[in-house]
Amino acid sequence: DDFGTERVSRILLHLAPPVMLAQLIQALYNIVDSFFVGRYSDAGLTALSIIYPLQLLMIALAVGTGVGINTAIAHYLGLRDKPRAEEMAGTAAPLGLALWALFAVVCFLILPGYARMSTDSEEVVREVIVYGRIVCVGSVGLFTESVWTKVLQAEGDMKTPMLAQILGAVTNIVLDPILIFGWGPFPAMGIRGAALSTVLGFTLSTVLAFWVLLCTPQKVKMKLRGFRVRLSEAREILTLGLPSFILNALNSFTVTFANLFLKPDMTAVAFFGAYFKAQHMIVMTVNGLIQGTLPVMSFNYGAGKPDRL
Repeated sequence: DDFGTERVSRILLHLAPPVMLAQLIQALYNIVDSFFVGRYSDAGLTALSIIYPLQLLMIALAVGTGVGINTAIAHYLGLRDKPRAEEMAGTAAPLGLALWALFAVVCFLILPGYARMSTDSEEVVREVIVYGRIVCVGSVGLFTESVWTKVLQAEGDMKTPMLAQILGAVTNIVLDPILIFGWGPFPAMGIRGAALSTVLGFTLSTVLAFWVLLCTPQKVKMKLRGFRVRLSEAREILTLGLPSFILNALNSFTVTFANLFLKPDMTAVAFFGAYFKAQHMIVMTVNGLIQGTLPVMSFNYGAGKPDRL
């Protein structure tokens, strides 16, 4: 109701900063991995730069789906069609799982060819395949967290997604040096340790979002109407999320083509990857501002209030 009555500037000051911080924190995953892996081996740092476009594509698919869910739910809440909004929320999780399964299978199969297309070093190829397969197959937490937090954001809960991202990022920062260098009882795992840290960070983020969504009904007013993919809802969600997916996926193609031109010089590939990750932190933060405005705009569009829109 506040989306349709409260002063717009006040709503945005409440909604946008947590989403911007969450997006900034998500961008830290790759920065932290590069920092520690770069201290472990040059080949590992180059491998991270080569695998980075696939990670960008993975994030684009997960975030684009989440944006579609966010927009659809807020739209139907604006129309006062709560059952339809709840159906969208119920479709979110199985749709996210279906897209994860598709992405994981495709990436698992194409990684060897993709790695050899990007480098002539067999050592780097091995590192790309090891890191890429663990992160892509273990990215189920990223996809489910993206859709569940967007359900919460559609209702105006911006703090839980922010806390989920912080929990995941802190987990990644703490575990990276432990698993990469082998601190305490843990063996040195190198780039495999960096991949496992990232996957565990994704997993803890989605566990927190899931707990808030299903186990604290006093905070979440919306019910999830059946965990199943309904084709009409899925089509609407993917259509609404397509522009966001394309916008974010373009970064993946930019880095891929740059890596192909830089291929003869692996140091240049590693440097460009590190630079682009730093730049992406700014892009993701601004993207958070956009995502913070989406549920307000979609709600008022559904409510027939073009002046507020």
